Amino acid sequence: MEDKEKTAAVDTEERVPTKKAAVYTGPVIYVGPGFRDSRLNHCMIFAGGIPSPEADDEILKHLFVPPSELNQALADIRTKGTALNTFYQAAVDRRGGK
Repeated sequence: MEDKEKTAAVDTEERVPTKKAAVYTGPVIYVGPGFRDSRLNHCMIFAGGIPSPEADDEILKHLFVPPSELNQALADIRTKGTALNTFYQAAVDRRGGK
């Protein structure tokens, strides 16, 4: 029985999602606003997932999307009330707004 318990414990541990496992590491596109004094430009592509320090930013990290979601993300940014529109506006407001 001990072997079965050990196997069950290992199986359970493997199925528990970790925060690192949930991080997308493929190419992403920044769909947020571009600013003169920022390294981020609108529709800038990053090959290895969301770069640091933007990955830790509570607003900017939401403005990176996989290439397959680019068209929908650009439409969502223009639509009031969507999450992407809210994060886009928050990024603009934080930098002094338009």
